Amino acid sequence: MDTFRIEDAAGLAQVVHGTVDPAARSMFAIVKDEMALLPAFVAHYRALGIEQFVVFDDASTDDTRAFLAQQPDCVVLAGPRGFGEQIRYVDPEGAARVERVGTYLKIAVPHLWFDGAYVAYFDADEFLILPDGMTLADVWARLEAEGAAAAVASVVEFFPETVAGLKAPMPHDFAGLIAAYPWFQPERLVETVAGAQPTLVGESKTARLFRAFDIRPEVRRTGWQRLWMPRKAREAQSFMRSPRHKTPIVRRDAHTRLTGSHAANLPPSSDILLTIAHFVFTAQFADKIARAQAWGAHANGASKYRYYARLLERMEAEGGSFLDAASVRYEGPDQLIDAGLMRW
Repeated sequence: MDTFRIEDAAGLAQVVHGTVDPAARSMFAIVKDEMALLPAFVAHYRALGIEQFVVFDDASTDDTRAFLAQQPDCVVLAGPRGFGEQIRYVDPEGAARVERVGTYLKIAVPHLWFDGAYVAYFDADEFLILPDGMTLADVWARLEAEGAAAAVASVVEFFPETVAGLKAPMPHDFAGLIAAYPWFQPERLVETVAGAQPTLVGESKTARLFRAFDIRPEVRRTGWQRLWMPRKAREAQSFMRSPRHKTPIVRRDAHTRLTGSHAANLPPSSDILLTIAHFVFTAQFADKIARAQAWGAHANGASKYRYYARLLERMEAEGGSFLDAASVRYEGPDQLIDAGLMRW
């Protein structure tokens, strides 16, 4: 198995379109066949103040790469290995682990060009929400003033009222996404801690739905394996969760970096808590499940998407609602602040 360090990222991510501007306020993203969301995604982050999109295209088969190449503020990267392939990653402290190529790219690629700069990272179905009147320039400035290494965000899943809401046409912008999938759970997910990593609290909407529709983890109980069933049960249960937090803005330098898909090596600001609207349950839900299972590139061989497939089948059979007693319709950022999902 090949070994890679942060400084080796150029071997797996080459520029195939555009020129990187190290001074631009930038986002790094990894995409594969994301045309259903990509135009809305790019427009949304432009409006929030992103000046440059550095995007790794994981061998898309739709119009994703052509669309990106038509955007004057997009730099397109590609490489010889797919997102789900495994490599040996050695971090700057010398610790080695097996990592997926996609996770390694999130950690390493921004260090190629943005030494000392804050860089954002979002997936194509993640849309940052900020307090009214704010932009990412304000976030960058405040982080710099604090000397903070990063900013953390609550990851809030948005959803339609019923499974029938997954059948409508896919919206084309952020306003349309919010209109089509306006419901969320107004419950705290992240507690920031001064000088330490954040603490996760609460429960994701995915976990709630799996419980409500009795989607259970697969754990076999045969022979001597019963002796270590508690550990196996915990591992299976972890496949059924959805992320409750992310560290989407990180200063990239010799001291600060991402350590995986959701956390940085140094604590984030304890005074800033952002919110990411995560659009999992959309008109693309069934297609995303099928693609994820076919690729097998997600964590644990895309195990969670097997559970999603069962959830969708059960909800369709029962005409199930996404709503529970705590669900509310989104009206604006003040709701997120009141619920403890955002702080500025």
